[in-house]
Amino acid sequence: MQGLRAGVRTGLTAAAGVLGGAAAYTLGTQVMAGAIRVGVIKRGPACPMVALTFDDGPDPTYTPLILDTLAASGIQATFFMVGRQVDAFPEVAQAVARAGHDLGNHTYGHRHLWTLAPREAAEEVERGAAAVAEATGIHPRYFRPPWGMFNWTAYVRAGQLGEERILWSVRPEGWLKGVSAGEMAARVIRWAHPGAIVDLHDRGGHPTTPRATWAALPGMIAGLRAQGYRAVPLRTLLGEGR
Repeated sequence: MQGLRAGVRTGLTAAAGVLGGAAAYTLGTQVMAGAIRVGVIKRGPACPMVALTFDDGPDPTYTPLILDTLAASGIQATFFMVGRQVDAFPEVAQAVARAGHDLGNHTYGHRHLWTLAPREAAEEVERGAAAVAEATGIHPRYFRPPWGMFNWTAYVRAGQLGEERILWSVRPEGWLKGVSAGEMAARVIRWAHPGAIVDLHDRGGHPTTPRATWAALPGMIAGLRAQGYRAVPLRTLLGEGR
């Protein structure tokens, strides 16, 4: 019995050490990429441009609808794609690329990076980029971690792959509660600022979010234009705006 208890204590101590190491591993990056924002872009230069970005796709229903709406307005945007979705719907990813939109890497499986071992986190970044490149022939220029949460490995690996690390400065959606199309458009118009990076979803988030995003776009675009903003892809905001 004493041997069993000693074994349990040893196991718990080892587990605590692993969890403590994982916490430190994640926390260190959060301090750097969260508080200090070293090497992470949340907004562009102060210029009359706003970058619309879309996460979690491609989606076979809403991504094409969003593409049509953007095309009707003469706007290009940036799509942060999940590799697993790209593998499932390569033709939708190809349509995004053909339309000239920027492509971003949103990992392969949209997993919680801060719960993964370093090798697993690196593979999420690598496989996400590879899926986009294989489907479209274009390596993604940007990386955004799921839920905006980096860990050290993902932060470093994205940089090694030549992907700029992007977060956002405007997020009109609720994490847990759906937002109507009207409110989503109103929030973007109200919170817009020079060089804003707006985080939207063509898939994922609250179940009502992709449809609301699509429905919100015409009013959102009109409102931004009325305030003197030009909606652009990240390459334009971070290139021309600099």
